[in-house]
Amino acid sequence: MVTHLLRRSVAELIPWILLSVAVFLGCTLYVRWAVPTVDLSMVAIPLAVMSDMASALVHSVVSQAQYVLSEVQRILDEESSRTDAITRITVIGFSVLVLSVAGALLIFGESLLELVVAVFLLAGVVAMSGTFIRNHVSTRPLNERERSACEIGADQDVAFRVATSEFGQTINGLAAGVFPAYKIILINEYSFEALDDEYIAMIAAHELGHVDENHAVVSLVGAVVLTASSLLSVRYFVQHYWMLFLVAGSAVFVGRVVFAWTRRQLKYRADRYAVNLLEDPHQVANGYVHSETPGWQR
Repeated sequence: MVTHLLRRSVAELIPWILLSVAVFLGCTLYVRWAVPTVDLSMVAIPLAVMSDMASALVHSVVSQAQYVLSEVQRILDEESSRTDAITRITVIGFSVLVLSVAGALLIFGESLLELVVAVFLLAGVVAMSGTFIRNHVSTRPLNERERSACEIGADQDVAFRVATSEFGQTINGLAAGVFPAYKIILINEYSFEALDDEYIAMIAAHELGHVDENHAVVSLVGAVVLTASSLLSVRYFVQHYWMLFLVAGSAVFVGRVVFAWTRRQLKYRADRYAVNLLEDPHQVANGYVHSETPGWQR
């Protein structure tokens, strides 16, 4: 299982790793061309860290930009009122603005207070993502048959909803929300149509594992730490604090690997929670096979 988790974690990082290698080779060739007499062994480590940092920043910015644009396009494509679409796009725009302000404070802030404010802004945006999903993703209440399939979690302080929008077709189950009053589990309506009740129960139990063990908090901390570390490394680079830049860059490199591995561990723990809750390992294993087929995400 550990080998499988590590392999999946590395696979998620392949685009970033390839970009890092390309940047490193490009920088090395440029240094060799610009300063033919330089000993490359003396600059290899700084170049490697700079390459990791630059590629991590580019990868993060590009992936977030792609997500924002796809989310806006999805909202425009949905059959919803103009007011609702404008409201949801405004929320996204405000979130991007807050993230930009936090980034500016982390890079150019002069006082400890500004850095603390920036970290809280980052944490706030990430923490409110569950609220955004709850309020702006098209859902409906569970009907009697769907409620029966998910009754395994009837005693949990979390709301179950059926995702009916295009967003719902990209996942089979999703647990979101950091604050107790806003925790929510979404199961898409296609899952109810395509899967038997025992598989739906497995999905519900798996997502309840994420909720009951507060995995959203772990993801929140990881996202804030990685983002803050990336922005701080840019700050130190701009200010020519090379030792701090190397430390922050190395932290980002290690942190991204650890975070990817941790997310896989959280999924494993949610599966184990489902096994204990359902008291039927075979049911969870069969549901796991269904959720790992192409086109499904967990």
